Amino acid sequence: MGTFIGIISGTLILFYAALDQGGARLFLNLHAAMIVIGGLTAALFISYPLPTVIRVFGVLQHIFRREIESPSWVITLMVRLAKVARQHTLLKLDDEAQQIQDKTIRLGVSMVVDGHPPEVIREVLEVEIASMRARHRAGERIFRAAARLAPAFGLVGTLIGLIAMLRSLGPGSAQSVGPGMAVAMVATFYGVMLSNLLFQPVAEKLRARSEAEALRSQIILDGILMVQAGTHPRVIELRLNAYLPLGQSRKENEGGPREA
Repeated sequence: MGTFIGIISGTLILFYAALDQGGARLFLNLHAAMIVIGGLTAALFISYPLPTVIRVFGVLQHIFRREIESPSWVITLMVRLAKVARQHTLLKLDDEAQQIQDKTIRLGVSMVVDGHPPEVIREVLEVEIASMRARHRAGERIFRAAARLAPAFGLVGTLIGLIAMLRSLGPGSAQSVGPGMAVAMVATFYGVMLSNLLFQPVAEKLRARSEAEALRSQIILDGILMVQAGTHPRVIELRLNAYLPLGQSRKENEGGPREA
């Protein structure tokens, strides 16, 4: 929600500024938009595999749909699993695993039920976590590349406009320099706006999500191993709460696990 509000409010402010400077029509140029967006898209397709680019831009909907959530629900779940394991047996966790949406937790619980040794569970979960982090880093890299490239293609559009304007200059055409220059600068405006209002903020949001996922994954890994070891639920709660920022606790978010 915050991402959506930020982009909408930023766009409205820029639109208001455009109206105050002589009308929005001055800032609308189809050719400039085609140069910036088309050149940027082509450069990204050259730099990264096509399926990766398409998949990464698909994550935009997840950024708009939900904010970064606290990992405190993981601690709540681990404490509950520890209580079930102590009151019954580790085999009873199989029923709990069927109700867990998070695939990393479900995988860890299933391996505990199957009786795999701790080192094997740690190795498998670390591979799963590393794969998740790699996907997040790929998304962040692409959006940071887009943030770098957008102003460059904006400058390309400006240069094209300036070349066309200078070529048409002749006797009595001095009055057209100002309007022509204004049109040529629109492409740079598009590039800078896309870079600083969309691509760079989205890259920062993905970085923050990656850090939050890394924290959540570490909590999951430690929690699963402590549940398998038969650690007391209160001890699990205290140790996992140490990962949370000061002032947070597992009781702040007891809505249950979400899909990763």
